[in-house]
Amino acid sequence: MNSSPASDTPENPTVHKNAYRFCAPDRFRVRLHLSYDGTEYHGWQRQTHHTSVQGTIEAAVRQLFNEELSVVGSSRTDAGVHAHMQVAHFDAKRDPRTFRDLRYSLQCLTPDSLVIKEAFLAPHDFHSIATSLDKTYRYNILNRRVPSALRHRTSWWVRQPLNLEELNRAAAHLVGTHDFKSFQTTGTEVESTIRTVSEAYWLQPTPDTLEFMIKGEGFLKQMVRNIVGTLVDLQLDKRPASDVKSILEAKDRRKAGNTAPPQGLFLVHVRYAHELDIRCSPL
Repeated sequence: MNSSPASDTPENPTVHKNAYRFCAPDRFRVRLHLSYDGTEYHGWQRQTHHTSVQGTIEAAVRQLFNEELSVVGSSRTDAGVHAHMQVAHFDAKRDPRTFRDLRYSLQCLTPDSLVIKEAFLAPHDFHSIATSLDKTYRYNILNRRVPSALRHRTSWWVRQPLNLEELNRAAAHLVGTHDFKSFQTTGTEVESTIRTVSEAYWLQPTPDTLEFMIKGEGFLKQMVRNIVGTLVDLQLDKRPASDVKSILEAKDRRKAGNTAPPQGLFLVHVRYAHELDIRCSPL
């Protein structure tokens, strides 16, 4: 897993939100919407000796714009974690409107596991981190006796039967503003472990599939995976759903459960103000 220092992301909301808002007036800010299969990447963040999502998209952008550019992502996903929609931006000297099809040009320089879904010319006060309102993650569980050869890269196989209603009773205790220290993996220092979760619930789209949905302004290191692992452990150990409350109050990682594996986790949406979205022009 990526063990680099804390980055300036919504997962670290102590960063002042106005600190990154403006790019130089002589540069063009480009907004990208990305999706990727995280299986072969060592997370989002650029690394010296491993392939990362950030490093891969930066290599394409630098080749196309012929300058050293940094691509800033809205969320620093861990190794093996996927994205339906990651939002990123970079600032370039060249006007991106001079390309016939910027999205396609970038796609030609990236592997099949990383897709540039959309590209926009963004206003100078757009920032993929600083102006985001909240993010939504989904965690997939394959819940049946037999594993799947085709779904093992995108879900966690749990052989024992899980109860949807009981999972939702436990998840309800997560909604609101709490100290989530019990669900923080060590390795990243933050000034506060208090976070606000606006939605946390489970779905069962098919008889053998469970999905955990969670939305919040920001998350601690591996917070979502620690929550999923804990909720599953509570049920398998036949502990009451109300134990989630005592785990939160303990502020102790040892009181929570195991960390769910990365392959079931997806970043599915990053939300920005509508007034900002409509000022981003498709390229």
